[in-house]
Amino acid sequence: MPKTKEKLNIARVIYNAYPHSDLLPIEPDKDCCNLQVLLAKVTNENFGDGLFKFIVTEIVEGGDGKITGAILVMEQARKDIESVLLALEGSINQKSYEVITSKS
Repeated sequence: MPKTKEKLNIARVIYNAYPHSDLLPIEPDKDCCNLQVLLAKVTNENFGDGLFKFIVTEIVEGGDGKITGAILVMEQARKDIESVLLALEGSINQKSYEVITSKS
């Protein structure tokens, strides 16, 4: 009998790869059965982890539910975050940042 290829569960890959995913309010066997279930979990509840929610939402909306799409979306997110990080670091190096203080 030929082996049937099991479909990759992108939701579970995301959960397993995310640092400290065990602290997320997720039951992996229930909430990570597929991307749509995971998206519902992170968007319909007070989730508390914006980065994880962002990752799941971007992969679902921009990745077309495919691993290749998910990779492209995450590569773009990495470039976007790196641009912001470089700008922040550059502002410190140029001493052109604004110090905000609050008076109590």
